[in-house]
Amino acid sequence: MLMSNTLRKGLIVLQAISEKGSENGLSIRELFHLTGFPPSTIHRFLQTFKEFGIVEQDPETKNYRLGPQLLKMGLQVRGMLDLRKAALPVLKELTLCTGEDSYLTVVQGKMGIFLERFEGPYPVKVMELVGKEVPLHRGAARKALLAFMDDDFIHLYIKEMTEDQESLNPKMLLEEIKKIREQGYAITYGDYLDHGVGIAAPVYDFSGSVRASIGIIGIESRFPEDRLPVLIREVKRAAETLSRKLGYSQAQPSRVARAN
Repeated sequence: MLMSNTLRKGLIVLQAISEKGSENGLSIRELFHLTGFPPSTIHRFLQTFKEFGIVEQDPETKNYRLGPQLLKMGLQVRGMLDLRKAALPVLKELTLCTGEDSYLTVVQGKMGIFLERFEGPYPVKVMELVGKEVPLHRGAARKALLAFMDDDFIHLYIKEMTEDQESLNPKMLLEEIKKIREQGYAITYGDYLDHGVGIAAPVYDFSGSVRASIGIIGIESRFPEDRLPVLIREVKRAAETLSRKLGYSQAQPSRVARAN
């Protein structure tokens, strides 16, 4: 409870700077009047925020204003919102064409996060929760992202994850990554969820970097061998459609992405 209260006070200080500081920022005295917190407490918060670029101090007035790191965070959030907005109609169309639940996935560190989902009509599902974090080597949606990271990231990822998970086979994963790069999509069977099949393809942005993956997931009985070519085609088509919406041109070379 003590840690929670400390965090709350820090956020109140940030909120005061955001709402009352304008371009000139606020002094510790002004923050004291706005928050009622002791100046020594405010000073400790501000020094920590400065260290992480969340606030900055004017060298002349000594006032504090919001820092560049918050701007970066804000742009990332806006980018995610724009990505979700662009992806929703594509996800809907993919689900209409395949009947399966469709997903949009992005990278965060060593994890893949489901950012958006469009549900299909089938009552029996392989459920994935929006916002859930799963390691990048688990499941088609995340492998379609990992395969297009740069090689340094991939080798470091494998090294770190092998230390944590004995089940990860580096040689097999590297072979699978090579195959995904060659065919342009990932397909997995029970790789992450029992009896689940996933198909996913990378989504590129205007810079030619992989921004996300888009794919479908369902129970194994709905993914017979003779249906796979159609499903793969629709997933790749959806990825191409979303890539074009994000400004990607197939004439430009694609680049492997770096994780945030």
